[in-house]
Amino acid sequence: MTEQLIAFALVSLAVIVIPGPDLVLLFKNAAKDGRIGAVYTAGGIMLGNAVLATAAAVGLTALLMTSQTLFDVVRIAGGLYLIYLGSRAVFSYIQLRRAGDNPDVVEFRLKPGKVHRPKLTGFRQGLITNLLNPKVAAFYLSLFPQFDLSPLAPGVQHLVLAAGFWVMALVWYILVVIFLTKLQRFFQSRKVARRTEAAAGAGLLGLGTYVLVSDR
Repeated sequence: MTEQLIAFALVSLAVIVIPGPDLVLLFKNAAKDGRIGAVYTAGGIMLGNAVLATAAAVGLTALLMTSQTLFDVVRIAGGLYLIYLGSRAVFSYIQLRRAGDNPDVVEFRLKPGKVHRPKLTGFRQGLITNLLNPKVAAFYLSLFPQFDLSPLAPGVQHLVLAAGFWVMALVWYILVVIFLTKLQRFFQSRKVARRTEAAAGAGLLGLGTYVLVSDR
């Protein structure tokens, strides 16, 4: 069992640290809203991971994978949501360019009567980005059966693996949030803010397009 757990940990760590929509979104919100944006975005990401991992462990994800139509609906919704987030980031970049380079500290202007809530926004974006990614669910479904934790029952094995993956992802995102918090003053520069929004927007648009055109 020990060898199986070590192998699972190595595979999981490799998957967790590979940049994807979650990391792009986390960087974008950290640059825009600082530590609060990063923490709540990571919280939404982790809740989404917990839901999908648990669903895979108890067999609910198999229902998604057996229906091409349902899989495509979730995939298209997820791709469109990433494109929506990317478009907003590009729009923010355009606004920052129009604002010019002074003052040196970014001031995000909102439409009259509109209140920016970084906690709610970050958490919601992190959660939805995960829940609308069927390939994450498919990954869990394909990963867990590859490891044998006998004498534990199959259902218990999957729950243990799901919990282990979630804990490793949690540690990773805590480290990322700490790192981004250290860069908070760096992100306050208008030039850096513009470049971050542009890069994040391009990344999210590219990822969203890839999700839309890709198959299982």
